[in-house]
This record gives sequence, C-alpha cells and structure tokens, in this order.
Amino acid sequence: MTSKRGQLTLFIILAIIIIAVGLVVFFIFRPQTNAPNTQEQVSGVKTYLSELIESQVHQNILTVAHQGGYSYAPINSFETPYADISFWVVGNQTSYPSLEEITYQIDLLNFMMGLNNLSLTFPGYEISQGTLETNTRINDDSVQVSVKWPVTIRKNEVTQTIEDYNFNYNIRLKKLYNAATYTANLVAKDILPTQMPLDMNLTVYVYDNASLYEIQDTNKNYQLNEQPYNFVFAVM
Repeated sequence: MTSKRGQLTLFIILAIIIIAVGLVVFFIFRPQTNAPNTQEQVSGVKTYLSELIESQVHQNILTVAHQGGYSYAPINSFETPYADISFWVVGNQTSYPSLEEITYQIDLLNFMMGLNNLSLTFPGYEISQGTLETNTRINDDSVQVSVKWPVTIRKNEVTQTIEDYNFNYNIRLKKLYNAATYTANLVAKDILPTQMPLDMNLTVYVYDNASLYEIQDTNKNYQLNEQPYNFVFAVM
C-alpha cells in the first residue's frame, strides 16, 4: 500500500515538473504575437497621418479660395461669420493677388500645419518630426501639392518613417481665378458680366456696405460631394 502511494506521489511530482517545464518552454519560445499588433498599429498611424495631411491641404486650398486668394485676409476685407473676404474692387480700382501669390498663400497654410506637435495627436507613440516643406502647383484642371515632412513613428521597437507626400486635387482653381479676375475687371468699370466663361456661374450677394461675388464651377466632373467648388471676393 505504501509502495503504491509512493509511486502515485512520484507520478504527481513528475507531472507537475513536466507541466512546469512545458509552460517555461512555451513562454520562452512562443511566437511574438505583440510584434504584428504593434506593426499594424504603427502602420495605422502612418496611414491616418497621410490621410490627415491630405484632408488638411484640401481644406487649405478651399480656405484661400473662399477668402479672395489669401490665407489670412488683409486688413481691407469684408468680415463675415465664416471668413474675412478680401476686397478686390473698391470704387473703380481693382486690387487682387496674382496666381503666384495664391500659390504662396496655400503653401503658407500648409507650412503652418507642420508646426503642430504630432506627439499630442498620437499619445503612446514616440514621434520625431522635421520641418515641413510644401510646393503647390495650380494647373488648369487640378491643384497638385507635394509635401516633404520627415516623420518617424516608433512603438515597442517598431519604427516607420514617412517623408514625401504627393496629392492631386480635382479642383479647377486656375479657371475659377481667371473667371474671378474677369468679373472684377468688369465690375470696376460698372459693368455686370452677363456672359461668364464656360462652366462658370456668378452669384452676387448684396449687403449694406459691400457685395460678395461668388464664382462657381458648374462642371459636374469637378465637384465635392456634388457641390461646386467656388471662389469668392468682395466689392465695396
């Protein structure tokens, strides 16, 4: 009887040892499941950041278009609840930015985006960022923006670096601008345009001390969520 109890105890001890050794081996040599998860997380931040930059650059283009071609409207502007819109016509005098100046204004807003601290946007990640550089090209049928912004994202030994972004926006900003300058030059001569360039529409909003002139691109191939892009300037 004693012998059987001794054998049973020995078997229990051996079983405990085998289980313990098995657990040790499992935890030492198990696949590193955290690595793929971390990799996916870092890749997700990289993708989200790229989409965030693309969306903000798009918004910067619209901001400039809605403020008479300026990122920050000059002192001589018409204040609205939504934006301060530059006066292009005062009496019989015109004053509006060149297309090159509008390009610079878009790049200025894009540069300001690079001053944001990404570590606050993505807590839990080690993020180092360099200086943002941007170059905007306004074409006949599109706006192309290249962004160079060195950003390194790190978490749990997983590191990814992003630097170059290239975006193309389906906005006919050059044609909107040309239609706006055409309109402003006529208005300065007390002539209201009766015929607008092809696919362009003019709407005038009259206020007590100023008027807003909105040029809309009516071509359905160049719209945002079925809404036309527009360019706005003020007249005193």
